[in-house]
Amino acid sequence: MAAQKRVLCIQDLSCLGRCSLAVALPVLSACGHTVTPLPTVLLSTHTGGFGTPARVEQGAFCTQALAHYRTLDMPFDSVYSGYLADESQAELVRQAFALAPGALKLVDPVLGDGGKPYRFVTPALAQAMAGLCAEADWITPNVTESALLLGLAPDAGPLSAEQARARAGALRSAYGAGVVLTGVQLDTGGRANVLAPCEGGAPRLLAYALAPGSWPGTGDLFASALLGLLLSRRGATDAVARAARFVAACAAAAGQDGLPARYGVPFERFLAYLANGDDPFWQPL
Repeated sequence: MAAQKRVLCIQDLSCLGRCSLAVALPVLSACGHTVTPLPTVLLSTHTGGFGTPARVEQGAFCTQALAHYRTLDMPFDSVYSGYLADESQAELVRQAFALAPGALKLVDPVLGDGGKPYRFVTPALAQAMAGLCAEADWITPNVTESALLLGLAPDAGPLSAEQARARAGALRSAYGAGVVLTGVQLDTGGRANVLAPCEGGAPRLLAYALAPGSWPGTGDLFASALLGLLLSRRGATDAVARAARFVAACAAAAGQDGLPARYGVPFERFLAYLANGDDPFWQPL
C-alpha cells in the first residue's frame, strides 16, 4: 500500500450539496490520504438550485493559516485548488505552492461549463487562473474551461476525437502541465476524457459511459478521485479511467434513485471501493 500523503486543499466549502471541499475531503481520505482544508469561502449551499446562498469569504483566514503552517514546516505532498471567489484568492494558491515547492500541484480551473463562463468569472479571475495552471503539475479543465484558457470562444462541443486530442495537446503546450480534458462530448455521441501527460506522447482519448442527466459537483468528484489515485501511485492512464468509472457509477446510482439533481450524486456508498483494485462498481449497476 502506498504511503499516506498530506494534501493541502484550497477551495470553497458548500455546507449543503455535494461539491468542492465536501467532496474532496471524503474522496481523498478514502484513497488513504490526509487532507488539510483551506476554505476560500463558506457557502450555506452550492449555487445550483438552492437559491442565493449565505456567503462568507475566508481569504483573511486562509492567509493566516498559511502563515501558521509556514512556522510549523508542514510537509505537504500535494496542493490542490478548485473554486476561487475572485482573482485575489489566486495569491493564496501561489503562497501554498511556495510553502510546498516539491508538492504535486493540481489545479482544477473552475471557470465555466456548458459553453459559458460562470457568472462570477471576470477577465481578471480568468487570467489569474491561467497563471496558476502555468505553475501546476496537472490541470483538469472541461471543454468550456479549455477554450477560456486558450483564448478561444467558449464552447461545450461536441468535438471530433481529433479535435479533442488537439485541444488537450494545445493546453499541454501552453501550460507545460499534464492535462486531463474532462467531459468531452464526442461528435459520435460518446463521452471521453483526454489525457495529455506532461512527459509527452500523443494525447490519449479515454472513453467512458455516463448515465443520462446532469449533477453539480461531478467535476470536483473526478478531480479529487484523480488526485487521490495519482498520489496512491496509480499510473496516469489508470487513474483517469478509474476516476471516470467512479463518477459514472455515482451518476448511475443517482439516476436510479431518482435523486433531485441539486443534491449531487450519492458518492458516499462507493468510497470504500475507490482505491481498491477489485472495485465491484466496475460492472454496470
